[in-house]
Amino acid sequence: MFKDIKRLESEETRFCFLIGAGASRSSGIKTGWELSEEWHQDLKEDLDEEEFLKWKNEIELDEENIGAYYPQLYQKRYEVSPEIGYEEFKKLMENIDPGIGYVILAQILAEERHNFVITTNFDYLIEDSVRLYTATKPFSAGHETLAEFISSQTERPTIIKVHRDLFLHPFNDDKETQKLKEEWERALKPILRNFNLLVIGYGGNDGSLMDYLSNIHAQERKAVYWCIRNEKELNHKINGLLDSKDCVVTIDGFDELMLDLGGALRYEMFDNLDETEGHPFVMSAKRRISGLYEMRKALLERLAKNKQGITKETKELFTGAYKYIIDAVSESNPEDADRIFQEGMRNYPNDATLLGQYALFNFELGNSEQAEEFYQKALEIAPDDPDILGNYAIYLRSDVGDDDKTEEYFKKALELKPDQANNLNNYANFLREVREDYDLAEEYYKRAIRLDPHYGLFLSNYANFLLHNRKKLKQAEEYYQRAMDADPNDVGYLGSYALFLLEYKKDFDRAEEYFIRALELAPNDANYLANYAHLLIIVKQDFAGAEPLIDKSLEHSKPTELALLAELWYYRYAHYKKWLKQGEKELQKLVEAEAKSIDWNFGDHIKIAKKNKHPNVPKLEEFATLISSE
Repeated sequence: MFKDIKRLESEETRFCFLIGAGASRSSGIKTGWELSEEWHQDLKEDLDEEEFLKWKNEIELDEENIGAYYPQLYQKRYEVSPEIGYEEFKKLMENIDPGIGYVILAQILAEERHNFVITTNFDYLIEDSVRLYTATKPFSAGHETLAEFISSQTERPTIIKVHRDLFLHPFNDDKETQKLKEEWERALKPILRNFNLLVIGYGGNDGSLMDYLSNIHAQERKAVYWCIRNEKELNHKINGLLDSKDCVVTIDGFDELMLDLGGALRYEMFDNLDETEGHPFVMSAKRRISGLYEMRKALLERLAKNKQGITKETKELFTGAYKYIIDAVSESNPEDADRIFQEGMRNYPNDATLLGQYALFNFELGNSEQAEEFYQKALEIAPDDPDILGNYAIYLRSDVGDDDKTEEYFKKALELKPDQANNLNNYANFLREVREDYDLAEEYYKRAIRLDPHYGLFLSNYANFLLHNRKKLKQAEEYYQRAMDADPNDVGYLGSYALFLLEYKKDFDRAEEYFIRALELAPNDANYLANYAHLLIIVKQDFAGAEPLIDKSLEHSKPTELALLAELWYYRYAHYKKWLKQGEKELQKLVEAEAKSIDWNFGDHIKIAKKNKHPNVPKLEEFATLISSE
């Protein structure tokens, strides 16, 4: 697709964008799926049970595919007061600034020959981004009566809103979204005949546009590039539409795709953002540039945390001190990363973000003194930076153990920026694990997920909470699966789900499958090596297969991981005669050091050890109680 984009002079490679609600999520607008879930919950709460079930059966509602019932849910939710529904939409969509993906889309629409957008959205993100970040004025057809003014030959950015504009009675209910207006059918025909269709964030759940596209013969249109985050998004309607000449493109998200397109087209809009006074946007939109800088900083924080998926094009987005950060966090060798950080701090000694990231780097390596030193330096320069305050709170909790001070810094960070999703998630972890305030923790988990519903870490943390603190297995499994859908190659999510399958679902075959997948991605991860050894022992009694996993896990575990070390030495002591003496000594030391693996399943190991005539079962039971109890 990028090769096609680069051949800009060819008539064969002109693209028309089809943008759905999923593209607006990163700008802060809820998707159709999310709204459907909210309306469904409202109806369950507001209607009596008999009325709700009757209506649900009438429309044959499938809760697993809730987004497909958006029109019916909207119609039922606001059937008494349609004006309230309209006001809710205005509240959702007004005063929302375009996200980073829309900024790049605006450049493409204004500067290239890919100047058409078809959208089912009502919002103004596309128009606003073109007006704010380019010198071009777009044409927005927000009502079917404007369709006759659309020309496929125009070079002006043209936005076609097939479900109308927010202020022109947008289509929402089942009747309105079932059939595309004839005016749109006529206007879209020459566009689809001359432009390849690039579909982003559109699920094909409405009857109007999707049915129209499905009924066009493949020979009467150009190729469709249908972008998805995962295969679950390909419903039967989409599969029925796509032809052999069409392509399915897997992407990480709208913003990420636009960044890659911007890189392929060599845009320089993010250059010199550190020198805001000299930036060409500054004359007309200085406030917008500052907002763009903040978006880039937020992206940097996310990339620095994940350390995955940092493409060459994404790296080129960062300049100045940020360039050193992105280069350092991309390094797998800690010595090379440290060298890059040091060079960056020589050139930018007063950049608080750089100092804060170096503090975090040292914290993750276990260099507590250096972490404290550089957090203090960063906070002297930027005492009100919510990212640094939130990271320092985590350091205080983990390395210092000062719970009150930890909470103080979390609260200060969230007072300064209440919608910082990462701090919300980390504070929820603190409330859950330290304060044991489960109701408040759940509130903060949900707030984080509402702000970033596709971030696997938030979903996985909430799944752990639902499993261990709410004992809601079905809901926990749903969130584990959502985390894996968000990032199928994250070993943390795979490993957590494997453990869930092993300990709670007793689905041993699938648990083993997920442990193997996790270890293929991270063969030296001490926790997953230990957990897979645990499975082999308690399920298959495969001591020969488990032994090298235990050895390797001990080799790669840290001295500070007392719970993990206790589990590993317990396995050796319980099942391997050659480790009896040393195993007892090591376990005694760990117990004295207050090693705890609360509620860990030692019971199956004791049963197997008894069956195999362990010489000191009372000691085994004693160690199990000391390690697994509060």
